[in-house]
Amino acid sequence: MATRNTRLFLAALVVVVMIGAALAVRAFWTTAKSQFTADSCTIGGYQLDPEQASVAATMVGAVTKYRVNLPSRAIVLVLGAALQESKLMNVPPGQGDRDSVGVLQQRPSQGWGGGSAAALTDVGEATKEFLDKLVAVPNWEKLPLAVAVQDVQISADGTLYAQHEPEAKALTDAFLGTTPAGVSCSFAKPTKVATTAKVAAQVSRELGITTPTAVGQTVQVPGARWQTVAWLVANASKLGIDKVAYNGKQWTRSDGWKSVAGVSSTAVVATMYAL
Repeated sequence: MATRNTRLFLAALVVVVMIGAALAVRAFWTTAKSQFTADSCTIGGYQLDPEQASVAATMVGAVTKYRVNLPSRAIVLVLGAALQESKLMNVPPGQGDRDSVGVLQQRPSQGWGGGSAAALTDVGEATKEFLDKLVAVPNWEKLPLAVAVQDVQISADGTLYAQHEPEAKALTDAFLGTTPAGVSCSFAKPTKVATTAKVAAQVSRELGITTPTAVGQTVQVPGARWQTVAWLVANASKLGIDKVAYNGKQWTRSDGWKSVAGVSSTAVVATMYAL
């Protein structure tokens, strides 16, 4: 009898140990996932990191607030150029080829930025200068991407720009909002959170809109549409934005996009992460 009880006790002990081990492994995996999952954005079926997404959103904003209205083809062209020149990274002075700088690898020695490298590290300014030259190219809207971009950039091998057209088109549709909820980013819990006043000011400056307002822990943008949503999601990692909601849908850094009843169709609302 004692032997039987001992066996039952040992069997129960083994079960307890196995359950404990399973729980420990699960806890470790959950923690590891949260610590080591790479920050990333999915945009039109393409993968960018949050910094690349932020740069692309700024470039699209620079086109849509340009001094004259431009067709979306201008966005495709400037993004195609940036994908080839820098992979959508804002390259600082001294790290590019010769004196090339910024997202479009423009050279101050060739007159870009008025000769100032610092000016070209402003993504919006770099994009504007590209557009200034683009609109001076005859019939630019109908030219093949590689031809139009080469007329602006004057690269060593202009044919290389053509390979980026499919991605540039997909990013254009997502960031313009032609494809609703087309930008989704995931990243670790923010350790820094910008003030709502700073976020509202940056939205206004980069997209050229006047309606963003800071209300408590939210930034509300009445009358805005999917381009503003895309900008907020693309900049969520560096600004500490936890949620973006518009027109029956809500994005969160942990769950992506979901349909949510009652979400306004008259204003875009971004909620900051609570530290």
